[in-house]
Amino acid sequence: MKRTFLLILIIISACFCYAQQKVATYIVEGPLSDPTMQGETIVMVNYENPETVNSAKVLNGKFQFTGEVEVPFLARIFAGKHYGMCIIEKGTITLDLEKTHTTSGFPILNPGFGTPLNNEFANLKIFVDSLSYEAIERLNQLQKESADNETKAKQEEEIRIKLRKIIIPQYQKVFKRHTNDILGFYTINELSKELSPDEMMPILTQAGSYIMSLPSVQNIIKRLEKLKQTSEGKMFVDFEGKDENGQPLKLSNFVGRGKYTLVSFWSRSCHGCRMEIPIIDEIYKQFGNKELEVVGVAVNEGSISTKKAIKELNITWPQLFETGSQPYHLYGFSSIPQIMLFSPDGTIIARNLHGEGLKAKVKDVLKP
Repeated sequence: MKRTFLLILIIISACFCYAQQKVATYIVEGPLSDPTMQGETIVMVNYENPETVNSAKVLNGKFQFTGEVEVPFLARIFAGKHYGMCIIEKGTITLDLEKTHTTSGFPILNPGFGTPLNNEFANLKIFVDSLSYEAIERLNQLQKESADNETKAKQEEEIRIKLRKIIIPQYQKVFKRHTNDILGFYTINELSKELSPDEMMPILTQAGSYIMSLPSVQNIIKRLEKLKQTSEGKMFVDFEGKDENGQPLKLSNFVGRGKYTLVSFWSRSCHGCRMEIPIIDEIYKQFGNKELEVVGVAVNEGSISTKKAIKELNITWPQLFETGSQPYHLYGFSSIPQIMLFSPDGTIIARNLHGEGLKAKVKDVLKP
């Protein structure tokens, strides 16, 4: 009995020591010389929850977060128009919130450096971001060139295929080294945006118990299932929003009513969505109200902001307002713009349409 009691004490002591060892101090610091931010409070938000986990004041052109962490987690740092990401773990992490992409002008999601996980995360993020911005710039350039639409569509698709062939193996390579930590979660999250549900399953089966326990991963699994249920050849899923006067309006008021329907899920704050507007406008002027119905669905945005964007961009096709995040959950997409083409009976013909490829698909479907 005495030996049993001592054994219990040893186990309890070991567990206590282990718990104590897990708690570690972190520092996240860096420059922020923006005069509008001096004296202001900036916040750290958990990427996974998301909830505010820490805050800091900007003083003398610098900021510093300090705290304790048990299990490393991915965090976003919000500082006015500045934004950054890092993994919160033991040690000092340097985060430069002032960087922007030098050629495109798009704000880069600044990663932190200084600790093992952060160094690997930052190298991955910079590698992928640089390739992505190069692709964006090339796609923008294609829009200005005078080549015929068919050639443009082919070139756009080649750019996207080339990008995926490079970044997907890179994510997979990092995941193999981090099958059960927060960096592994990040790679799974990014891969789920690029791969089909069937392609994701072998990756998810390799993930450890920590990753699989995360609510975000469970949401990814649910999203992949919705993506499968609304793949090409499946019937559309209805949802409700509002019309321009605030009255109830459903997607089924447009889709499945005897005409081909092009649906653009978008928001005012989405740069990629704005890039697609001139292309949708061209399609609408050529085919709208004849063989084709065109409708915009504003997601995660209030009607006031959407109406302002409609005026700014001179959008003339019908809109479904105040849909919130319903379309994301029902159709399983993780980002916008998301443009879909539906048949007259409401069957999904194509998803993920963009640029000249979008025009080519509509013309192919509507050709005599």
